[in-house]
Amino acid sequence: MLGLIFADFDKIHFSLFGLDLVEPMALVTDSILGITSVVFGILVMRKIKTEHPFYSYWMWFFFVFGVGAFYGGLSHIFFNYWGVVGKFGTWIAGPISIYCIEQAMISAHPNSKTVNLLKGISFWKLVIVFTVWICIVTMGPIHEKPAIGFLPIAINTIVGVLISAGVLGRYYYKRGLSINYKYFVLGVIVMLPSAFIFLMKINLHPWFDKNDLSHVLLLAGIIYFYLGCKRLYKEGLNQDAYI
Repeated sequence: MLGLIFADFDKIHFSLFGLDLVEPMALVTDSILGITSVVFGILVMRKIKTEHPFYSYWMWFFFVFGVGAFYGGLSHIFFNYWGVVGKFGTWIAGPISIYCIEQAMISAHPNSKTVNLLKGISFWKLVIVFTVWICIVTMGPIHEKPAIGFLPIAINTIVGVLISAGVLGRYYYKRGLSINYKYFVLGVIVMLPSAFIFLMKINLHPWFDKNDLSHVLLLAGIIYFYLGCKRLYKEGLNQDAYI
């Protein structure tokens, strides 16, 4: 079957224990993504022995993103019972995980005044995103058009990841702080298209739709992010590296 763009395939239904369940592949790919991310969080927590906020925020990113992804798989498979409201957990986890990325990358900046400024911008951006999202889900036609609830989340993801891991990562790399910041830039390059794939409804096959393709790209992105954390730590980024 040929793929679809700007349209979705009919949801794949299956029965288990008398339940009418949908989108089994979304559960599989979301679970792989979520478990991998949580494992990365555990590795950062246990093997990277430093209290530098760069690593602390990356650890929390992996945990929040991983739990959100795993819950996202459940919200797909139980959509007939949970409806759009079931997706709220994943949508809430999204901006929080992006905030963690922003705070992590900002904390590595060599100028303390710039760090304080950027941290403040990141915080208030998070507040604005959640305010807009709450207005949409409480006053918009969220049940008729579920995609509008994801729109501010997607925009925040694109802007947040691009500027923090992408722009700042490239800045640190070009400035010569470490060649290993390239892994964060590579992570952004492979991860960022996932938002456009979802919004443009690029579906390759009923058993590998926009969700599954996005999950594969997100998985590749967080692998690069973890490699960046690991190699920076081995290189010597520690609590007193940047003052």
